[in-house]
Amino acid sequence: MFTVAVLPGDGIGPEVIDVAVHVLETVTARIDYIRIPVGLESIRKYGRALTEENLEICKSADAILFGAAGEKESHPKDSLGVLRKKLDLYANLRPIHFFSEELCRIKEVKTFDILLVRELSSGIYFASREKLKDSASDLMSYTKKEIERVAHAAFREAEKRKKRVTSVDKENVLACSQLWRETVAEVAASYSVELSHMLVDACAMKLLQSPHEFDVVLTANLFGDILSDEASLLTGSLGLLPSASYNYEKGHALFEPVHGSALDLKKGQANPLGAVLSGAMMLEYFGLVQEKDKIYKAVSSVLTKGYHTADLRGVPEKQVTTQKMGNLIIRELQ
Repeated sequence: MFTVAVLPGDGIGPEVIDVAVHVLETVTARIDYIRIPVGLESIRKYGRALTEENLEICKSADAILFGAAGEKESHPKDSLGVLRKKLDLYANLRPIHFFSEELCRIKEVKTFDILLVRELSSGIYFASREKLKDSASDLMSYTKKEIERVAHAAFREAEKRKKRVTSVDKENVLACSQLWRETVAEVAASYSVELSHMLVDACAMKLLQSPHEFDVVLTANLFGDILSDEASLLTGSLGLLPSASYNYEKGHALFEPVHGSALDLKKGQANPLGAVLSGAMMLEYFGLVQEKDKIYKAVSSVLTKGYHTADLRGVPEKQVTTQKMGNLIIRELQ
């Protein structure tokens, strides 16, 4: 049996995580789920977004399934940010999957299969910062070791795929990117993988022009955040993007949809597929590859039949609620 800490979180988090857990329960009985309050729910119960006791439960679990963070006095840095930093989840994997030409928001895109590997526990988001009345500063900082370990993660993934890595930086301007490019090139020498370098602004354009040219995209924290959100246009919606965050050496893994808490959405409007596919990535991490494949096939089948939530393209007659989308996936699985 595997133990999974389930942290529904804020906004649409609880709704999409409920669907994800029901789908997971349909394909396997080998997981025990421990529900943990986080975000606003935790603040109301315990006075803080994530307690030390619950953090320890997350550390000891085989994996974490996270919904979303951010609502009123609940700031993502106090819950999701704490998990990323305390568990040192440095490698963030974000698959950008092609479902159909109908869902893709970019014209003349036929197919692609991209894995974006984002460094997650360092860089400008975890920087020294200062805000004064008339000025502010954020210090972007990377060590060689921090770059090496996420580069190894990207090259290992590339060896399972088409053996190509595009390392994205801003080497013509930033000292951090100069160290990034040098270090990634050094790590590449240990792998039978083709490495190319690309400036982030060129990559942002190329992703939408020729996504089929990419295999694994490796980049820093800030750039990865921006590029993966941009790439959601290729899939069809931010609501379709799953992610996994790892510290391979310590055995920590967190799975979450890329979207945030989406406080503007009413009940039933959220797309649960990012959470469902994050759960599928978790199954693959556990070695339950057949079960993971079943979920991906069920999701593809439902989308191919034209069913969609409000964020996706489709005819009004086949627009469904969050719960209905989950039921359709489960029906396919059964």
